[in-house]
Amino acid sequence: MSQVEVAIEKVKRLDERQAAALLEWLRLRENPIALREKLDAEIERGLAQLKSGDKISGDQVYAEIRERSRERRGGHNG
Repeated sequence: MSQVEVAIEKVKRLDERQAAALLEWLRLRENPIALREKLDAEIERGLAQLKSGDKISGDQVYAEIRERSRERRGGHNG
């Protein structure tokens, strides 16, 4: 099976949330200005949260990263 065929099979197995994320990534990849604007907005949101005292600990950040990674892998450990 070619790499393209493998990729197509993987895309067919995506759930709705994953497919939406992939489409958003593709859209942003094609439009670097939109990507920059999205990143700038996320940074501004984060700075506003910090200024308002809305902070979380490093442990909480790492726990969230681990959870998101686990979700992206479909709950598998590898």
